[in-house]
Amino acid sequence: MNTCFSDDQFLIGYDDDHSIYSSFKPGDVSSELESIRGLSSTLENVKLWMQFNRLKMNDEKSEFIVFGSNRQSAIQTFYPLWTLPSVTDSVKLLDVYMDETLNLKHHISLKVRASALAMFNLKKIREYLDKSTCRKIANAMIFSHMDFCNGLFINLPGSTLHPLQRIQNYTAKIILGRSKYDSASAALKELHILLVNGRVEYKILLLVYKCIHNSAPAYLSELLDIKTPVRSTRSSKGILLKVPFTRRQCFAGRSFSVAGPRLWNALPVDTRNSKTRTFKVALKTHLCKKSFL
Repeated sequence: MNTCFSDDQFLIGYDDDHSIYSSFKPGDVSSELESIRGLSSTLENVKLWMQFNRLKMNDEKSEFIVFGSNRQSAIQTFYPLWTLPSVTDSVKLLDVYMDETLNLKHHISLKVRASALAMFNLKKIREYLDKSTCRKIANAMIFSHMDFCNGLFINLPGSTLHPLQRIQNYTAKIILGRSKYDSASAALKELHILLVNGRVEYKILLLVYKCIHNSAPAYLSELLDIKTPVRSTRSSKGILLKVPFTRRQCFAGRSFSVAGPRLWNALPVDTRNSKTRTFKVALKTHLCKKSFL
C-alpha cells in the first residue's frame, strides 16, 4: 500500500509493517519544523483510526530516523521530537536494516555474522560430505544470507562488501576441500561462483530483463524507459534504456531506475538480445569473465 497524504508525505505499508515518510531541506528550520509537525499530525490520525477500528499501535516498536548524507546530517537543525517515537540510527524494514546514511553496514555485519556461523559449522562436518552435498548446504545456509536483498548493495564501496567477500572466499575453499592458504579466485572460478559484486549486478540485471519483457511487477517496470537511438549503431541493435540524470551518486545513483539502465546498457549486444531460456546463462558467463579476467 502506498498512500499520499501531501506533496512530500507518504504512507507505505506491507502487511502489518507501515512507514510514514516526509522530506525536508536540511538546515532550513521552517522546513524541518513543518515536516515534524506533519509527521506528528499523521501519527495522531493513524492512532485515532486504529482506535476507531479497535486496534492499537505498538509505541514500543515505533521508531523515528532521519536519512541523509553525512553533509546533510551535519547541517540539519534537530529539534526535540516530543510527539514522535523514539529516535534511532537504524530501522528494520522488511528484514533489512536501514541506517541513517543508507550504507547498510549494520545489515551487512549481521549477514556476515550469520554466514560465518554457518560456514564454521559446515567446516566441522566437511569430511563427511561429498562435494555436491557440501555445495547444496553452502547455497542454503551461507550464500542465501549473502544474497538476501543484495540488490540494495549496488555501488557500495568495496570496503563495505569486503567482509562478505571473505566469507565467500573461505566457503569456496571449504567446498573444494582446500587449504585456507590456497587461491580463493581459483576456487571461485572452478565452482563458477560469481563474486559478491557480480551477484549484486546479476540480481539487478535479471530484474531489468524481466521488466523489459513484462514479467516483473508494474511498480518496477514503470521505473524504466526504453531509449530510441538517434542513429543506428552496433550497440543500438539491442534494447537500450534511458539513464535518468542525477546529481547525487550516493543515493539517487544507487536507485534501481538509475543503476539498472546503466548496467543494462553496458552489457554486450549478444547478451541483451538473448532469449529467456539462455539469458541467465549468458549473463552469468559474461559476469564471470568480467570478474576473473
